Amino acid sequence: MLQYNAIVDGQLTIGTSYEYEFLTDPIYGTRSIPNVNRERTNNTATSFFVNYGLSDKFSLTLFVPYRSVTNEKVLFRGQNDDQYDGGKYIRHASGVGDMAFMLNYALPRFSKLPTILLSAGVKLANGSIDATDKYGKRFSDNLQIGSGSVDPIVALSLSQAYHNMIFSAEAFTRITMRENIYGYKYGNELHGILAADYPGALFYGGLRLSYLLATRDHYEYGKITRERGGTWLYLAPRLGIKVWDSLDFDISLPFAVYQNVNESQLTSSYQIQINTTYHLAL
Repeated sequence: MLQYNAIVDGQLTIGTSYEYEFLTDPIYGTRSIPNVNRERTNNTATSFFVNYGLSDKFSLTLFVPYRSVTNEKVLFRGQNDDQYDGGKYIRHASGVGDMAFMLNYALPRFSKLPTILLSAGVKLANGSIDATDKYGKRFSDNLQIGSGSVDPIVALSLSQAYHNMIFSAEAFTRITMRENIYGYKYGNELHGILAADYPGALFYGGLRLSYLLATRDHYEYGKITRERGGTWLYLAPRLGIKVWDSLDFDISLPFAVYQNVNESQLTSSYQIQINTTYHLAL
């Protein structure tokens, strides 16, 4: 969002991001297992963000995501009391997800040293956690579009130009502070990103390596949730174009190169991310 950690005094940056993920490959730990219920999940998130440079050192950012989650599977006879004869079973939730506010600070830069950006903020609990299936029963928290918890977010970013390339690194974490009203508490997340980009005059692009560590969730105020949490490593090629001097468009295709999950979980078959960014000087 803040490309190469740049904060510009008086600049308003408006952007959208579309993310789609299709999960249909179950694994146990690191090993593939059969998908006996032919289960699959479609995750989409269309996010709107606004960033404003308060000065050449500080900026404020607002994220507003709209999420849609659809899970489908084929039940065996007797597998679900509400649908005893089995058949296709669908759970769906959509709406505005948890919003986030961030304050960004660019450290004073010294010659030949990386640009450093510190960010801190909060993720709100405005997203719905009350979606139900067609029988009126609330379904799993991991399929809800909200979390029900107000959580802090902290991030550190570095970037450095070298010849015709820009190299960057980022680490950020979300720490879950409490259970939601149903007694469910999401695990904490730690993200790490290494990227190399070519900032061309018309076309730009690069390669990004992303790491995610998610700790276990808990339910009923302390019981460990199985089949949640793990470690993922993604590689994502990215290609973009400067439509105008102030308008950028890019697309990236992340794919998993390593996955190690707790117990058995559905994992991503493919993902796509499409971003647009518009810069306006006020």
